[in-house]
Amino acid sequence: MTKEQMQEVFETYGHGKMYTRFQTPLYVTGLLDEVEEEQLEDFFDNIEISPHTFFDEFRFWFQYFSVTQRS
Repeated sequence: MTKEQMQEVFETYGHGKMYTRFQTPLYVTGLLDEVEEEQLEDFFDNIEISPHTFFDEFRFWFQYFSVTQRS
């Protein structure tokens, strides 16, 4: 997913400020590089994330969610 796509999804789900904080860690870790927009949207649809969540917490829950979606 591109940087612009990530930002759009975060903003659509009301997490624009979170994206601003996570922009560098997302780039450095590549966490969402190979992820489709729909997967991030599904994550935000199913997991409630506090605006004050730390990146490591976000990464944990996103990876947890991703693993549970595999069949």
